[in-house]
Amino acid sequence: MISGMLPGESPLLDEAFRLRHAVFVEERGWETLRRADGREIDEFDDVDTVHHLAVHNAAVVGYHRMRPTTKPHLLADVHSHLCERSYRRSPSLWEWTRYCVRQDRRGESAFGGVGSEILVAAVEWCLNRGIEDVVLEYHPVWIARFIGLGFKVRPLGLPTEIDGDPVVAVEMHFDERALDLSREICGVHRRVLADRFQHAPVAYAKRGR
Repeated sequence: MISGMLPGESPLLDEAFRLRHAVFVEERGWETLRRADGREIDEFDDVDTVHHLAVHNAAVVGYHRMRPTTKPHLLADVHSHLCERSYRRSPSLWEWTRYCVRQDRRGESAFGGVGSEILVAAVEWCLNRGIEDVVLEYHPVWIARFIGLGFKVRPLGLPTEIDGDPVVAVEMHFDERALDLSREICGVHRRVLADRFQHAPVAYAKRGR
């Protein structure tokens, strides 16, 4: 993980921004995010954001970011139209966005490959810091998938099309039971974050196997 840094201050973070551009712009066609330098960066990539990177053989193969809802964030300040219901803005509720995995590391199922590891890493990181709730936006099909992992999912509004895809905003609650079930279903039978970084505010995640 990387936190407290701005774009240009870390080669690995810049590689993560290029992965975001490859997935969201080149692959998914979100043209409003296109940048000439091939890095997908927005106004929320500042010192308050925590970036989670999956690194294998010195290359970034997976990514997502966490941002406190006590600060400006994507759902509240850009996509508020997705919310018909309100959610509390609290130190124990964070926003989870920009989840992406390099094409060749995705596996054959929704919970395969690197994606399963960074999902488990996100829950580990949150629970170690007393965070049991997140808000995020995703395709409606993921509601049932997360419920199957033991998450309590509360839609904040109806699905709305963004850049050609249906998107729904949700609030999700999880606990140790959800972490255990996620590990079992995803086949990740270990802690993903290195021991010395389980509680560190700034850390790099290890990549096993």
